[in-house]
Amino acid sequence: MAFLSIHTMEGDPEDLLARKRQHMDPVTERLAASFGALVSVTSRTKTGIVTVNVWETPEGAAAFSQDPEAVRAHQASGLPRPATFQRFTDADCVFYGQARFP
Repeated sequence: MAFLSIHTMEGDPEDLLARKRQHMDPVTERLAASFGALVSVTSRTKTGIVTVNVWETPEGAAAFSQDPEAVRAHQASGLPRPATFQRFTDADCVFYGQARFP
């Protein structure tokens, strides 16, 4: 089983995505896999953004979120705290290919 987290952020979707891409994505792309990250999908919504993350374990997700470099990146981004945050510890996860969509 995998660990699934879903969180939303409220605000201007373009601004939120720009800050995520500038500050968080470089750190996430470099470090997250070493903590067991499997996939992350972020999309615009009418009121902000939604991010869906799949991790090997909840412990890996927690360790990444406490990593000093990830903490500094989040602080530098100025992103708001999630408006909603859901966690599921028994998610089924199936990968259908290696496609990546920018």
